[in-house]
Amino acid sequence: MLKDLLGNNAFTKVLDFFLENRFWDYTKKDVANESGISRTQLYRFWNVLEEFELVKGTRKIGGTTLYKVNLDSPIIRLLEQLSQSVADEINERILIEEKKAISPMQPMK
Repeated sequence: MLKDLLGNNAFTKVLDFFLENRFWDYTKKDVANESGISRTQLYRFWNVLEEFELVKGTRKIGGTTLYKVNLDSPIIRLLEQLSQSVADEINERILIEEKKAISPMQPMK
């Protein structure tokens, strides 16, 4: 939902991916693939995700680390609230449009 407000850029796609899939952990390759970006794009800002503790390593499989969103992060908690507010606004707009579409037509004068 953040991309609806902040734009459809790689960083926002990754944040949306982690917020929507908060209960599972992923490799960096999986994050890139599922977010619809290249691994090169992901590596350009991965250090920001770690520096601000937006993601955390959860376990290793062989030499590969898996990551998930850091739900203890105050920034993530705020982003979750923002994402929910954006979703609520979009849903409200959809409901208004649907009500307009199904309301009886006014007679023409």
